[in-house]
Parts: sequence; C-alpha cells; structure tokens
Amino acid sequence: MKRFIGALLLAGALGMTPNPKPADAAAVSCLDRVIADCDEDFPADSEQLIAIRGWCYIIRGSFCLF
Repeated sequence: MKRFIGALLLAGALGMTPNPKPADAAAVSCLDRVIADCDEDFPADSEQLIAIRGWCYIIRGSFCLF
C-alpha cells in the first residue's frame, strides 16, 4: 500500500511540473551569428587560435542569454 501511495504522489508531482518550453528563435539566431563571427575572427590556422575561438564562443555566446 505504501508503494501504491508513493507511486500516486510521484505521478502527481510529475504532472505538476511545467512543460518544457521550445528554444527561443532569437537566441538561436544570436548563437548562429556568434559562431560565424568567431570563426571569421579566429581562423583555424593554429592550435592557439582554435583555443581562443572556443573561448570566443563561450564569452560572446553568454551575451545571447540577456
């Protein structure tokens, strides 16, 4: 009986969680621009530039959150 009540409580709790929202189209287009800009600014000529480009994605991509 305890398992049955626990299962009912779990099902009710899961039913109360909000539905996931789809990705915002503006944020996706912002990230696409960031990736293109970082690829243009830091070409893949050397290992250092590839590492800098990764940080560029992180830093400039964080601005898309605001």
